[in-house]
Amino acid sequence: MKRWITSWMTIVVLGLAARVELHDGRSFDTQILEYDGSNVITDQDTMPRGEVKEIVFETQGGRETGTVRTDEDVQELLAKANKAKKRFPETKGILLIDDGRNTLHDDGTRNYSYHMAYLILSEARKGVATFRHYFKEGDNEVRIHFARVVKPDGRVVDLDPSTVKIETPPREGIVFFGKGKWVTFTLPEVQIGDIVEYSYENIRFNPWNKEFFDAGYFFQGDEPFIYSRLVVDVPEDEFIKWKVYNAPGGMIDFTEEVKESRKLYTWIAENVKPYVPEPDAPPAGDFLPRVEVTNQENWNGIHDWYAAFQNERMKITPKIQTLADSLTAGADTEHENIAAIYHWLQQNIRYISIKGSASSGVSGHPAQFTLEQGFGDCTDKAILFATLLRAAGIDADPVYVGTNDDASMLDPEMPGYYGNHCITEVFLADTSFYLDATGSSNGGYSRYPSFNAADHGVYTVNSQKRKVEIIPVPDPGQEQREYHLDMEIDEEGTLTVHYQSFYEGDYETGLRYFWNYLSREEDRRIRFEQMIKSTSPDAELIDYGFENLEDIGKQLSLKMSYRVKDYVKFAGPLAIINLPEVGERLTFDEVALERRNFPLAYYTSESIHHLVTLKLPEGWKADYLPKDITLTMPEVSYHADYTQEKGNVIRFEDSFSRPERLIQPDRYRDYRRLLNSITSYHQKPILVLVEGGVR
Repeated sequence: MKRWITSWMTIVVLGLAARVELHDGRSFDTQILEYDGSNVITDQDTMPRGEVKEIVFETQGGRETGTVRTDEDVQELLAKANKAKKRFPETKGILLIDDGRNTLHDDGTRNYSYHMAYLILSEARKGVATFRHYFKEGDNEVRIHFARVVKPDGRVVDLDPSTVKIETPPREGIVFFGKGKWVTFTLPEVQIGDIVEYSYENIRFNPWNKEFFDAGYFFQGDEPFIYSRLVVDVPEDEFIKWKVYNAPGGMIDFTEEVKESRKLYTWIAENVKPYVPEPDAPPAGDFLPRVEVTNQENWNGIHDWYAAFQNERMKITPKIQTLADSLTAGADTEHENIAAIYHWLQQNIRYISIKGSASSGVSGHPAQFTLEQGFGDCTDKAILFATLLRAAGIDADPVYVGTNDDASMLDPEMPGYYGNHCITEVFLADTSFYLDATGSSNGGYSRYPSFNAADHGVYTVNSQKRKVEIIPVPDPGQEQREYHLDMEIDEEGTLTVHYQSFYEGDYETGLRYFWNYLSREEDRRIRFEQMIKSTSPDAELIDYGFENLEDIGKQLSLKMSYRVKDYVKFAGPLAIINLPEVGERLTFDEVALERRNFPLAYYTSESIHHLVTLKLPEGWKADYLPKDITLTMPEVSYHADYTQEKGNVIRFEDSFSRPERLIQPDRYRDYRRLLNSITSYHQKPILVLVEGGVR
């Protein structure tokens, strides 16, 4: 018996034309399409579903967007799945059809249609059966063309239209979506071996800006892609610039054609092997094959648009001027002025995002509004921060960035919407630099001039100054951790440690946030005890404390004292001593892989400095101290030395410095070798002769 692929078809399709083709060769167009379980109902006729060969949907611009066919289509899909399983036998799932189409209409509205067929080969991939797509009434509309489950024996389970739901997105952490909704459904009876297939369309009749059009598409994932296609469909006279990234020659086929006053750009990749994910890799767009498309020849249009709404929102009102004056009243220098505003804004304007739409995250709210509300998202806070600085006589602009933990690196040659975050660029007479006042719902804790490490080494778009440039990765000294350990051993081998640490940069920010969040004294004590237990399970906490924990304007320092009985190991006349903490801190889990295909990505640069003194009991004498070590390559350097000092004291000092944020694959093996050499160095103990012989 012929099966017709239904689902959303039981709903009248308004404003979406469809062409119905029958097995007898006849075809006709219809504006109404319904399915009652047995018959296909159109505005032309009612017919048994077995007479229907194919249904093709069209967008408002007349372009084909989705196809529904009878069981010839099912057999073709099953044959594709069986062939794919033989080609890729060891995988959790296979993307059989990955077909996207971006359509730009003459009036600036646009559609995105997508057709997917996915072969489920593991329990972990059953979640593919759940569909969820965001829309906002008045801006866009999501239409489901069809959805079904194809069983290995050819049976088809159609989506029950009554199970399609419209939901309000829940609060996501500290982000609220005020007006948007989700279209969501879950296909039933999905088992391993089934094919999940659906087609939908996102109609954007009120885009952020009708002058700007861009598109992007990935052609590889962590599962095989059998057929992957992107079509970009634009008016014939529309300027289009495109670029392919990270694709070997011949991997992606490209065609360009003009058809009915439309220009069609098509990219196709077939039988693409999955990539193997690696820990600590950059965002996928930095290494996976992809295509980017834009209709902008340069950044001028983007700059004009961004700058216009930023200027409208950065008004220096009497309230903002009064606040800026009061915050900087005690400051003597420009840097003190900036720090006072930076610290106040982080601590007093909470990070909470109320998004009426996606575009509100780009434009933000007026500075006065954010100040009165006492909260805002990153764009709101960047606008308010720049406005307060301007009120204090300091030039500053909000700028957009794509954080290095989430967004693909911008290509400045491809203008378009960019970024997932907004920060502030500050200008003084002889320099400029960046600050990020975002913080969290609990406040921000970046001590001037530190700013979020996820902003380091990425591009910024500053439309006030009409420039696109990269944020430099800070010098390692600006991201330093310094550890002082004054230690003493008694004749019984008990170790007493007086510890103090000092921090710069993003590590200090994270620690200050953590310890302020962990506000109960009992919780803090437990955490300090956990810290010393990493040295020895027998360690006993004597005391602990902080310097400048709640004063964001001063350097944070942690202090503690602890004791470890029987820390020293004795072998005849020798005492064997390993420095506590140092070796553990210089163990590098990120180089566990022998080799890498993708870069090893850090958030930012890093510097670690230890200064350790170890006082020995009278009559004990150092017999062996590890030799000095110096290791260096462009990506990292390390030096360490031991010295014997007066008063029976052994002194150890080292310096670790990594200026690079990304370690490229061709440099990784040497980098790994150097880091492992550092770790091995700290496995060598100090040997001490003990007066009196065997213990």
